Amino acid sequence: MIYVIAQFVLLMAIVWPANTLQFSWFGLLLFAISTVIGIFTLITNRPGNFNIRPHPKETGELIVDGPYQFIRHPMYSVLLIGALGVLFWQFSLYKLISWVLLAIILILKSRKEEAALCIHYKQYQRYREKTNAFIPWVW
Repeated sequence: MIYVIAQFVLLMAIVWPANTLQFSWFGLLLFAISTVIGIFTLITNRPGNFNIRPHPKETGELIVDGPYQFIRHPMYSVLLIGALGVLFWQFSLYKLISWVLLAIILILKSRKEEAALCIHYKQYQRYREKTNAFIPWVW
């Protein structure tokens, strides 16, 4: 639960307060990309199947198509890309530090989640070996 709380606190630190808004085409592009990936992910992994806590639902099913065929944690990528887009609109050192901390929290959360997924789904380890975590073909 600490990962979820930290994740939301850091997201709030990145978007609020919005006192130094500056338009950025690159920030808008990143935010738009994250929105499209997020919608595609929600359509693929319907509500009720996923959990914001890093534990699989007992009745959930393993999703390996849609964006999940390219990365194991598309929603975490959405948060990182979208928050980075916001950072381009309202840059400050503390928001940059918050973004870096968010990345660390999501990496730690994903590791905990993957350990549980390996136990819950026998095929998860094979899926994990052939799919990158956050960025297709990179990482």
